Amino acid sequence: MEKASDAEIRISNAERNEAVSTLGEHLSTGRLELDEFDERCARAAAARTRGELEALFGDLPAPHPDLSSATPPAPLIQKAGQLVTDPTGSRRKKNELVETEASKALEAVAGLTFVLGIPGAILLTVFLGAWWVFIPVGFVFLVAASCADAAKKPRAAGEPRAETTD
Repeated sequence: MEKASDAEIRISNAERNEAVSTLGEHLSTGRLELDEFDERCARAAAARTRGELEALFGDLPAPHPDLSSATPPAPLIQKAGQLVTDPTGSRRKKNELVETEASKALEAVAGLTFVLGIPGAILLTVFLGAWWVFIPVGFVFLVAASCADAAKKPRAAGEPRAETTD
């Protein structure tokens, strides 16, 4: 399947309305005569592609309508007789990270420190006045949590995404 050029991208009513509004600005500044304005507005209302709208402004200076929302679709690949979005296409996050065994272990340490360490430090503070216990508990939590993120590795180009179940 060939990639459609920008001129062949379909437009929405919002782009058509913006083109008519921009043509009105050109009419008010005297760049268009009333009959030419009417003809261009009719062509704008009937336009289906980005190229058809851009042609209406080829001989006019700025302003032009913003057609940046009419962008090409995601790249498609053919798989088992069906067209599907390319999983390795431009929609892939640049810095996507994958969990490693070390990152999972450090996340577990951070979680246990939070779940057991904080309540334990509260109890020790209330009953024994040992407020300083919060310092090592907080330190262990922060170090384990930040090291867990550092232990993750970048996803390889062909590596599939891990399925998550919620």
